[in-house]
Parts: sequence; C-alpha cells; structure tokens
Amino acid sequence: MVDILHKVGIKSSSLDEAYKALTTREGLSAWWTNDTKGESKVGGVLEFRFGAGGIDMKVLELQPRKSVTWQVVAGPDEWIGTKVSFELKQDGDWTIVLFKHQGWK
Repeated sequence: MVDILHKVGIKSSSLDEAYKALTTREGLSAWWTNDTKGESKVGGVLEFRFGAGGIDMKVLELQPRKSVTWQVVAGPDEWIGTKVSFELKQDGDWTIVLFKHQGWK
C-alpha cells in the first residue's frame, strides 16, 4: 500500500494549540476518539479505542510546536509497524498540519 499523506490548514489555531491536540490525552480525545489512554511522552504508549477494537501507538518523537511521531505497536495486522507523523508549520493565520502514515507492507 502507498503512504497516506494529507495537508490540513487550521484557521485561527496556534502551533501551541495544535501541538497540545496531538500530545495530550485531552487533546487527542477531542478530535479522534474519546476513549484515549496512556502516556504521551517519548517511549510511552497511547491507547486509542473504538468500540470493540483499537490501536496502540508508541511515541517515538516529540518536538514541541514542530512534530510528533508514533509507531503502531498493536491493532490491525496491516497497521503494526507503520509510523504516523504530524509536522506543524505556521503560515500567517493558519496552522498547517502535514500528516503522514507510512511503512505499509
């Protein structure tokens, strides 16, 4: 499978707000799934649950206001070992999020 790449612009958001949305349980629960547990620190594992299923991500890298990188350690077979990253940039009144999900088998 090819890599998944998205570019999203968020108007009236700051790099700090976007970074918190990607690095705190409260922030992650607000936009992905409200059943989010774990530790958002390098080496920690975040657990995202969706009803009966879920995905666990190991936090590989945190660069405040710049980037977040996770690796899937539990979930659907095709997800395990893939990497999810978010790169943040400011462009005027917009916060740009470059999302990548890479390493599919």
